[in-house]
Amino acid sequence: MAKDDLVPYVNTWFWPSFTLVGASSLCFGVYIGKITNSHEWKEIFLDYCHHKRTTHSPNPLDKIARGVMSLLKIAPK
Repeated sequence: MAKDDLVPYVNTWFWPSFTLVGASSLCFGVYIGKITNSHEWKEIFLDYCHHKRTTHSPNPLDKIARGVMSLLKIAPK
C-alpha cells in the first residue's frame, strides 16, 4: 500500500540546471555588452572599489586628500 503512493520519478535536475545556465548566460551577456553596457558596469565597480579603498585606507596621504576634499566641499564657490 505504501509503494502505491510513491512517485516513480521526480525531475530534480531540470530547474537547478536551467537556473544555472540562465544566470551564466545573463552574466556573460552583460560581460560582452549584449544585454547592457558592460563598460558602465565596470566603471561603477571601479568607482565603488576606489571609494572603499580611499574611505577605509590607513594611508596618511589619502586621509590628507580626503580632508582637503571635504574642505573644498564646504568652502563657498
